[in-house]
Amino acid sequence: MARPKKIKGLGDVIANITSAVGIVPCEGCKERQAKLNALFPFGTLDLTESEKTYLQEYFATEKTEITSIEQKALLQIYFRTYRVTPFDPCVGCSGVWKSILSRLKNLDYEN
Repeated sequence: MARPKKIKGLGDVIANITSAVGIVPCEGCKERQAKLNALFPFGTLDLTESEKTYLQEYFATEKTEITSIEQKALLQIYFRTYRVTPFDPCVGCSGVWKSILSRLKNLDYEN
């Protein structure tokens, strides 16, 4: 059985429904699908190869502290992939960083 295509947003949901009832998409439908996906995205964005490499290397070692350079790199990945409006987390707040690191670990950076 083929692996289902990752749903990127509302446009993909509508395209799957219309396809299931036998409607063949035209170019206008495909453009609308892309626009709706951009306006109403689901999930996370895929990691770039450099982001995957960075996370693989970062999580390969047990860290007890995060340097300011690591914080900046991790936040850039987090903000982009989760589509979060950038903010300045408290550098000493372990709860915020535990949450950010946990969510980054959930991303598919192993492949």
